[in-house]
Amino acid sequence: MPSALRKWAYAHSGPLLKPASLFAWFFYSRFSDKIRLIIGSGDTLYKGWFPTDIKTLDLTNKKDFRRYFKKRKIDLVLIEHVLEHLEIADIEMMAQNIKEFANPNINIRVAVPDGFHADQAYIDHVRPGGTGPAADEHKHLFNYRSLSEIFVKFGYGFNLIEYWDEDRNFHSTYKNDDEKGHIKRCFLNHRKNKDGKPNYTSLIIDFYLTQP
Repeated sequence: MPSALRKWAYAHSGPLLKPASLFAWFFYSRFSDKIRLIIGSGDTLYKGWFPTDIKTLDLTNKKDFRRYFKKRKIDLVLIEHVLEHLEIADIEMMAQNIKEFANPNINIRVAVPDGFHADQAYIDHVRPGGTGPAADEHKHLFNYRSLSEIFVKFGYGFNLIEYWDEDRNFHSTYKNDDEKGHIKRCFLNHRKNKDGKPNYTSLIIDFYLTQP
């Protein structure tokens, strides 16, 4: 389906999406060993993962979380290039809602554009109002410190997976064989890094619960 037609179909299918998602959830939750959740999935589909977006799961709405996760708690969450589009208050509500419906050993893998990236062209591409696709919808340009602070105050710890530090040094331990979630826009996978240089990377952090 052409991209424009796919976007039109999605925009006009709102009333049907949530019932269809809940129907799919009925079977997924009964036959999956773990609950693996993609937030803001768009057209991203990974085997064993349950896709959601704003029309099927409102991150700020506890009632929505209760519909899905009353009986099965969340084990793994994947959020790639979504949080930069949200208000801080909405991210905070999401963190609290996930925590309430999470298994104790949950892992939340978050990827966003990296505000400490050393290349100014990259920064201009991804900053709010920047030159990149959908950058005009970006509300934040996080670095590892500003993003982790949001989750820490709600009882999360974190592991840095891919990031630039304050001295513009690049670090990455991301591997595609990691069951915690596949990231397309990272050093290992993005097409702009074929020369072996970190031209296009993401800030990737794994969050876990340190407090019940």
